[in-house]
Amino acid sequence: MQTQLGGIACRRLYTPGMILDNVLVLFEDGRISMMGDFNSAWIEPNIFNARGEGLVVVPGLIDTHMHGCSGCDFLDRTAESIATISATAARGGATTIVATTTVPKRDADLSGLQKFADLLRGAQFPGARVAGIHLEGPFLNPERRGGFGLDYVQPINLKFAEKMLEICGDLLLKVTVAPELENAADFIALIAEKCPGRVEVSLGHTAAGFELAQEFFQLPNVNQATHAFNAMNPFHHRDPNLIGAALLNDDVMVELIPDGHHLSGPAIELLYRIKGTGRLIAVTDSTGATATEPGTLVPCVGGMTMVKDGAVRLVETGALAGSNLLMGDALACLQKLGSIPFDHALQMCTKVPAKSINRESEFGSIDPQKCADFCVLRRNGSVLATIRDGLLVYAAT
Repeated sequence: MQTQLGGIACRRLYTPGMILDNVLVLFEDGRISMMGDFNSAWIEPNIFNARGEGLVVVPGLIDTHMHGCSGCDFLDRTAESIATISATAARGGATTIVATTTVPKRDADLSGLQKFADLLRGAQFPGARVAGIHLEGPFLNPERRGGFGLDYVQPINLKFAEKMLEICGDLLLKVTVAPELENAADFIALIAEKCPGRVEVSLGHTAAGFELAQEFFQLPNVNQATHAFNAMNPFHHRDPNLIGAALLNDDVMVELIPDGHHLSGPAIELLYRIKGTGRLIAVTDSTGATATEPGTLVPCVGGMTMVKDGAVRLVETGALAGSNLLMGDALACLQKLGSIPFDHALQMCTKVPAKSINRESEFGSIDPQKCADFCVLRRNGSVLATIRDGLLVYAAT
């Protein structure tokens, strides 16, 4: 049950650009209204007390690539699944998530996508808000489809694509596409025409080489790469491929899944050293099996999956099918596996993802008039509480 709060009293607050000690942040109408020094021993009942020993307050975490969790997937196209995913994401410290989904071939008339868009527009979120939609496909290279089954990838049909964009409307925040597909450039131009300055294009699930990637990264709305090193041709010293172009281009933001399975610790550190803090977007790429008990069978776009040895894998092939991370886990793994300082890792989980979907004016940092979104962390990095729009949406028992 959500509890309306009047503010939060912090022992230590990361904005994340600054570190402030003994500060009170007040809320009004779900927004941050005032911030100031606070040393009083008495706290009003509607102020969340985050001044306990070792507690750290940070902006609400943001996951721009999340398919599902707790046995649910956004492809279920139900209000119940949306609510479950929202609540579980908040348990991991997220206050904003982007519903990552696709269009299966069986949804040829796009009625399923229409139902989903209608559900999102009318949804009440018990935990993290669903800020919009990330279409990861269906225009992906079938040879680099990763955990997607063949029913979830298809060639680019521009009339179909235009209807898809119209259905999503202002919910659409991001599209992943393979640039080597026929009509890819026309599709990207269509996005720029129909969604000017609003929808970001990310290159992924691709066999694109270096030169083609460089060509597409010159397009004004193409400035991201989906889950670095995964579902793309590998870097080679004679053929650096798309990942090489993404690493060398200072304007390109790169997603990373920091779970130790999609990327090793040294690979995470390499990305950090090359791209720096401001161009890395930490994501979970979570799927229905995420946050379920190991061995629990959960269907996904590639078949049956389950959590095994800390990873989500397809039962039939053993291939990775999303991660077993929530955003609080991602924040911890960036530090542990990638040797990334806390304040830099925090930006990859807050400020940078907000910027990557053009919503940095609303959330991603602690500033007056932004959404009152906070995550309270214990000394060990676990999530104590999550506050979204001034509402306490998760509190650890």
